[in-house]
Amino acid sequence: MKNVLKGIVFGHRERNWWLTFVVPIVSIIIALLVGAIFIWSTGRSPILAYKLMFGASGLFPGPYFKNHFAEMLLASSMYISTGLAFAIAAKGGLFSIGAEGQFLVGGIVAAYFGYAKPFANMPKPIHLTIIFIMVMLAGGIWGAIAGWLKAKNGIHEVITTIMLNWIAIYLIEDWLVIGPMKANVQTGVSGTPYVSETAKLPIILHGTRLNISIIIIIVVAYLTWFMLYRTTFGFEIRAMGYTLIYNMEAPKAAGVKVERRVVQTMFISGAVAALGGAFIILGILFQFPPVFEGGYGFDGIAVSLIGQNEPLGVFLAGMLIGGLRTGATAVQLAHIPKTFPSIIEGLIVAFIALQELVRYLILKLVNANRKKHLEKPATGGAANE
Repeated sequence: MKNVLKGIVFGHRERNWWLTFVVPIVSIIIALLVGAIFIWSTGRSPILAYKLMFGASGLFPGPYFKNHFAEMLLASSMYISTGLAFAIAAKGGLFSIGAEGQFLVGGIVAAYFGYAKPFANMPKPIHLTIIFIMVMLAGGIWGAIAGWLKAKNGIHEVITTIMLNWIAIYLIEDWLVIGPMKANVQTGVSGTPYVSETAKLPIILHGTRLNISIIIIIVVAYLTWFMLYRTTFGFEIRAMGYTLIYNMEAPKAAGVKVERRVVQTMFISGAVAALGGAFIILGILFQFPPVFEGGYGFDGIAVSLIGQNEPLGVFLAGMLIGGLRTGATAVQLAHIPKTFPSIIEGLIVAFIALQELVRYLILKLVNANRKKHLEKPATGGAANE
């Protein structure tokens, strides 16, 4: 059973594979304990704060659970998309910080193809299909630019993806949204025009805003796992990541076209991140606003780190962060700022960064426990003699 589970989740055999599950869980528990100490030090009740936050998070049953659950899944779909984007690049040995820009590019492309004619007059299935194809192409190209610069000129992807983030922000917010794509002044709408009804994502839970974005990202998460662990292409990506410290010489010697794979990996990463931008435009905002409250791309890095860069882990971590953000407003009832869940998120990432220490301590406890159980029969036998 263990071999089946780790084969499904990780696609490879590893001696202490279970630590990939345990380390994030332990890190989350420690972060919650440290957060409780912070709350207690201010004279407020950590029990009340966590009760309010998790009660409104949609992760556990409680008052208005249906709406909270729907909002949690809505937020989670976007965090999972940017988390998967970072994880895909990380598997190939690439540290991409470009999900924020790719997210915005996906959003503006979704907005344009959502309201522009003749697309707005097409049947809903065709219209949405065209939008998602164009969104993924645009996001993929935005990511591939950094991949190409890395492959051809050796420019580090951290530098190029940060620069591309700022280019996307200023290109979209300081030109497109207030220039070529701005709504007609006579309509009284600021930002881009609203997308047509055929571009809006179908609702799947009546009485809420929950739409098919969560279904789409579940499929994408599965396809990401399948690509990484069930295809030759995915094997080559992971081989690049494993041998990064040796300049990927082993894959090169094995015939892997590393430069091409770098560009392709960054393209796929960008395409997945852009999906999140489409989700928020087509399922929540229905236009690209004049001032966009971003951050989803940067949060995706945290989601991926918490999920250990594994598709299933990223999915679960995205659900956790989505839940924390959904329950953020409720903690104000305990006179705690709604930014507190962000502090918890930061603490989790901090302890994830110390995962080697956490792994060491867990293994030490496990080995000590095993040694104790092994010594018991021997001691008992000696006493009987």
